[in-house]
Amino acid sequence: MISIKGLRQGLLILFSDAENATWATQLDELKVKLEQSGSFFQNARVAFDVRGLSLSLDDLQIAKTLLESYRVNLWAIASQNDKTIANTRRMNLATDPNNEEMPSLVTDDIGTLKENPFAATAEGSDGIFLQRLVRSGQTLRHPGHIVIIGDVHPGAELIAGSDIIVWGKLQGAAHAGSTGNDKAIVCALDLAPSILRIGNTTRRVPADKKRKYPKPEMAKIVNQEMNIIEWTP
Repeated sequence: MISIKGLRQGLLILFSDAENATWATQLDELKVKLEQSGSFFQNARVAFDVRGLSLSLDDLQIAKTLLESYRVNLWAIASQNDKTIANTRRMNLATDPNNEEMPSLVTDDIGTLKENPFAATAEGSDGIFLQRLVRSGQTLRHPGHIVIIGDVHPGAELIAGSDIIVWGKLQGAAHAGSTGNDKAIVCALDLAPSILRIGNTTRRVPADKKRKYPKPEMAKIVNQEMNIIEWTP
């Protein structure tokens, strides 16, 4: 009943206002997603779109507390219901997830970057395109694909629900298929991540591994094992 997509400002969780879609049932579904994909949501900032649901202050507080228990921050609630909008404002939350001043998906260890990190992205798109370096301490997460033109430094982290493609050197941690998709891939012109994950499979790369002649490579799951093969862009 709920779905997740990426916005320029963060993650958007869409709820249903169908008669058989109760708030409690949908929160149970959200809890399952949080438990199954904890690394994807951890430290993320999310917004809700609750459509026409009429929600009390307690309803919203329960949802906010649920997110906080998984280290997820709720910053906005979009609604078509006057009561829900009023209660959202009482909680000091934004009512417009498309507000350009809201946080972006790229964060560092001291908070959210103020600059707009995206060269091109669109609401409801299947991926984001980033043309810049991702530095140590920064995290980029998206429910779809992540495509980067530039290097990913050691200590940086990429978390994607689908594929990760880096047109440069990937040295940080990368987690593709973070929602359990073991068909996702990770590609880079120089694939040298500290930690590489696809779905629920993890591969650690020795820190002293030297790559005198780096070449484009792709990581994928084959027969439940992670394989790294030559990549022809």
